[in-house]
Amino acid sequence: QENYRLFVDLNHYAGRVPILDGIMIFGANDLIFLWPLLLLLLWGRPSWLRKRSLRPGEAEIIHTCRTTVVWSIAAGVLAVAFNLGLEHLVFEPRPFVTHAVHLLIAHPADDSFPSDHAAVSFAISAMLLFTLPALLAHAWKQRILLGGWQGWRSFLLPLVLMGLALLVACSIGIARVFVGVHYPGDILGGAGSGIVGAGLVTALRRPLRVPTEALLHLAERTHLA
Repeated sequence: QENYRLFVDLNHYAGRVPILDGIMIFGANDLIFLWPLLLLLLWGRPSWLRKRSLRPGEAEIIHTCRTTVVWSIAAGVLAVAFNLGLEHLVFEPRPFVTHAVHLLIAHPADDSFPSDHAAVSFAISAMLLFTLPALLAHAWKQRILLGGWQGWRSFLLPLVLMGLALLVACSIGIARVFVGVHYPGDILGGAGSGIVGAGLVTALRRPLRVPTEALLHLAERTHLA
């Protein structure tokens, strides 16, 4: 079976190099907690912490970044909901339940397919990739960010976060297989849930505008934006 063969190819290296094991254990267990920090960076500083007034283009970018944060959370929730549905349709035991594996972390012997870590991770990264490029292309065409490092930083930060998000999502997926708690197919299934969740939120962006704007307005009133 190809799924098991790919699992063995990666898990085969577990337990050999302590430094690599430590990195993979961190990726499998703790790297997912980077998502709140990444979304917080994308959200940006609230107005009362800003030392200067916004340039016209920056205000548009910040608004879209914050909209993306709200939609990323929604996509993550949808992705987990899709996973719950898939778990009732497909039961697959963890690799360490049915095979002798190099298991590096303790984990309950519950359903292996699909991966919730991958679902949330790819929902957020896909949401960034679906939403931010169009805004950045518009900003570039309008040349609204001329005027020094501050303007370029507002432009470049979303680009950096998009790349970082994709790297983190892939790293989490690889680490979960390496430590022995998921098959590659579980990661692909979770990634599929995440991408579908992000795609659905993107498709519904027009009806979601009203509740999103209400949330952003509430954030402004409570000094969170």
